[in-house]
Amino acid sequence: MRVLPVKFNQKMARSLEKFSDQGGEKIANYINAAGKFAIAPLMILYNPFTKESKENKKWAAIKQPVEAVISILAQLASLNVLYKVVDKFAQKGKLKFKIVEDAIKDHSKIPASIMQTTGNNVEKALKLLDETCVGIVKDRLGTMLTIAMFVPVLALSNRLFPKIADLLVKDDKDD
Repeated sequence: MRVLPVKFNQKMARSLEKFSDQGGEKIANYINAAGKFAIAPLMILYNPFTKESKENKKWAAIKQPVEAVISILAQLASLNVLYKVVDKFAQKGKLKFKIVEDAIKDHSKIPASIMQTTGNNVEKALKLLDETCVGIVKDRLGTMLTIAMFVPVLALSNRLFPKIADLLVKDDKDD
């Protein structure tokens, strides 16, 4: 059995940690787009259980990567705008969380895991608690935005993919 070098393992761990810091909705978008881009076309092209023509399979397979690229670009752009707006509201103090307000008044209400993470530093713990709440808001709003973007992204991909497919799929009649 071959063991991977320690430096490689450490680099992979750091990369995964940075990737996970992106937030839940962005990660879900990356994984969904990667699947549509790479896996879905293969499943469509090499599906032994369908009686579709090769031409139809090619067209359906091309639609997936086109939709994946449009989806990831549109969703990540809109999520970045949303996250900047949420951060701006948070910095101006316009986002207040009951759990943070209660913890300010009574430090015993700060979750033990946060206290432990900050080395029992109350000030850092309150800041981390607030950041955690802001992150949760971003993730929830991001999920709603991604759902709202589904129909416009699908409409755009339905308009673009025939043009791209025409360039990539040659009719047998043209040969």
